[in-house]
Parts: sequence; structure tokens; C-alpha cells
Amino acid sequence: MSRKKHNITHGQSIGIAWLSIGILIIIGIAIFHSHGSGSKAENDTSAVAKMEKLDNKEDSVYRSRYSKKVYQRRTSPSFFDSNRYTQVPQRRLRQPLSIELNSADTTTLMLLHGIGPTFARRIVRYRDRLGGFVSKEQLLEVYGFTPELLSHIESHLQLDTDSLHRISINRIALKQLIKHPYIEYFQARDIVNLRNRGVHFHSADDLRAIPSMADSTLERLLPYLSFE
Repeated sequence: MSRKKHNITHGQSIGIAWLSIGILIIIGIAIFHSHGSGSKAENDTSAVAKMEKLDNKEDSVYRSRYSKKVYQRRTSPSFFDSNRYTQVPQRRLRQPLSIELNSADTTTLMLLHGIGPTFARRIVRYRDRLGGFVSKEQLLEVYGFTPELLSHIESHLQLDTDSLHRISINRIALKQLIKHPYIEYFQARDIVNLRNRGVHFHSADDLRAIPSMADSTLERLLPYLSFE
């Protein structure tokens, strides 16, 4: 009876072997996980330490560079000590552009933003025909000139009306008179015809007596007239 009790069949031996293998596998997995968790924690701790070390290094490099720049700035020749220097050079300020419209040539006019060679030539030619500008708004009478362009450059323009070229209305020839932009041919003809009859113009009122001379035309023309 005792002999049967201790006898193990072949199937039972195989089962015991597989059970032992399973237990060993479970134990191995448990050991691996515990070791892996420890390694991960150690790796995380190591990574954090490296980051802190790198941050400290970068911070020290920044402080070193900043201190070096400050030192160079304080010891450079451009740094002025109020106790050592009595005069400090003043910063040169750029003067705003200012152009006198009645005397500027084309090169000077082209210094204005928006005024190229074509506009500069047109301005000078029209100014010569007028005898000079009496207001900045007369630039709008130049071909192609816009209110936007005038608004853009107006603050840079100055006017000297003392330099106007005036027309001697009692002596100027017909061919010269009709060149003025504000006088039509028939108006110039009437002025010359009256003058040839012995009429001498003494004031604007004498010109108003001419039927072809509109008040609006005369108002524009008056700054350019001389009644000598």
C-alpha cells in the first residue's frame, strides 16, 4: 500500500514540471518589474539632475557673458565718466526737410518723397509760366498732381512770395501776355487793344471794366500784376 502511495504516474510528472516552470516564470516577471521600476526611477532622477546641471551651466554662461558685456561697455572709450570728462558729445539730430518752392531746382525738388524727375520738371516749368507760386495749392494745377501728394509733401514746403516775377500790364507784348496760365487769348487781346487806344491801367478796377475779364480770373491774376 505504501509503495502505491509514493508512485507518480508519467502524466502527473509532466504536470508538476509545467507547474514548476510557470511558477519560475511568474517569479522572474515579478523580479524584472521590480528591477525595471527601480531603474526607471533612477533614470528619471538622473535625467532631472542632468537638466538642473545644464540649466545651471547655461545660467552661469549667461551671467558670465552679461558681466563681460557690461565690463566692456564700462571700460570702452565710448563710455564717459562724468567725473573725468567735462564735455559729452551731443547726438547729431537729423533736420527735417524744408524746401523753398519758388527757388528750388529739379534736383532739390526730387528730394521730396513722391516727386520724381517728371514731376520736378513739370513744377519748374509751370512755376516759370506763372512767375512763381503764391500758395502751395497751386501745385494742384500741375498736370497729374493729386491732393494726396500735396498733403504728403506740404509740411516740407516753404514759400517766398517776394521773389515773384510780375507782369507789367501796361507794357507787356501780346505774345508774352498769353503765355501766362491765367489769361485767355481773348482777354489778352482786349487788354492790348485798350492799351493801344491810349488806356493806361492803374488798378484792378480798370481791368474789371473789360467785359471779357471775369472776377475769378482777375483774383487769380492780381498777385502777378504790376501797374507801373
